[in-house]
Order: sequence, then structure tokens, then C-alpha cells
Amino acid sequence: MRENKIEPEISFVIPCYNEARRLEPGFSSAMKFLLSRLGEKFEVILVNDGSTDNTSEVLREVKRRNSSIPIDIIEYGINRGKGFAVKTGVLSSRGQKIVQSDADFSIDLEEAIKFLSYLDEYDIVIGTKKHQETESLRHQSLARRFLGKGFTLLTNFWLGINFSDITCGLKAFRREAALDIFSRQRLERWSYDAEILYLAVRRNYKILERPVRWQHVEGSKVMPLLDIVRSFKELMAIRFYHRL
Repeated sequence: MRENKIEPEISFVIPCYNEARRLEPGFSSAMKFLLSRLGEKFEVILVNDGSTDNTSEVLREVKRRNSSIPIDIIEYGINRGKGFAVKTGVLSSRGQKIVQSDADFSIDLEEAIKFLSYLDEYDIVIGTKKHQETESLRHQSLARRFLGKGFTLLTNFWLGINFSDITCGLKAFRREAALDIFSRQRLERWSYDAEILYLAVRRNYKILERPVRWQHVEGSKVMPLLDIVRSFKELMAIRFYHRL
């Protein structure tokens, strides 16, 4: 049951899987920043995606420490994948503007504030770490960059879309667009980003891609070899699921 009856203007959806060691102090620092910029008009939805460490206890503690902010914790026992966690959070949100952010806060939250303003004109705003104006404070490994570029090229070719960064962890949506797209989403794991962008293009939403200021944070849950195989199969599935 929601503790705060005031409808928030903005919802931040943060998926969490085994984030006990990475969530703090970044989370509390992020909340302090958002309060300074947005006041009390936002909510945070933390989705614990079947974590096997003590993420659950950490989430309850950060909620206690940040009691002035409406924080909703959604938990389930079996890991379903980031796509399922984000979908669950988005469909549970109340804000008219919805921001998806990773738990490591590797992207400067100042970028999220900018994205919110862009939503006055666009339906969807997505971040890119591949733009010439992107500011990277700490880079990923060469292998990770190679895999990311390969996935983007394959996705654009197979799905007939054109984005420079499919999997960037910062995306923002107008509520109507978010509920429409995520209610249709079928994929539960890594390739869900490709699916929601494919759906957004197919449904003629106005999309803006913007460079972000970010730094690589260790502790990614991506398993390169396994996720390459999964992603290839899931890209095939997107066209099958939504061919009509």
C-alpha cells in the first residue's frame, strides 16, 4: 500500500539485482540532489529483481534513511531479468513523467533533469554514450565497448531502427507513451531496450536521443558470452512477437 497519497509529477524507476555493495552511498547522494532540484514532487520505485545477496535489507535501510521521499519497494523471489524489473516499476508508477535509471548512477543525474525538460516536447528521451558530445569520465573495457557496438549495429539492421546507443541506462518517458509501450513489452532480459525502442518507432512516438555525462562503474551483471546468445535469440523474437 502506498504511504504517500499525493500524486507525484515524476517517477524514477530503478531496477536492482544484487546491488547491496553498490547502492550506497550513491543512492542517498542522488536523493539529496533530486530533492534540491525537484522538491517533493517525485517518487522512487525500487524493484528488487530476485536478488540473492542482502539487497532487500539495503533497500529497506535506504528507504528509512530517506523517509521524506515516497519510496516504493517492489520485490519478488526469482530473478526475472532487468526488462521485467523495469516493466514492473513503470507499470506501478504514478508520475506523468517517468525516468528509468540504473542503480549504479553511472550517468550524472543532471542529465535526468535535462531529460525531464525535453519531455515537454518529446514523448521519449534516451541517453547515448556513443555520441561525439558524450563526456566519458571513465571508459568501459575495449571488449565491452566492442560488444555494445556490435549489438547496436545488429539491432538497428534487424529491427529497422536507427539509434547510436540501444542499452544506455537513462531513458525518460511521458506517462501515456510509457504505459502504452511497456504494457506491450514481452522480453524480460537484456534485449528489452531494443524491444521498447522498436515499439516506440512502430507506434510513431517522438523520440530524442541525447549525449550524457557518465562514468563506468564496476559490478555489471552482464555475462558477455551468455548474453550474446540470449540477445541474438531475443532480437529474432521481437519481430516474431510484434509482426502484426
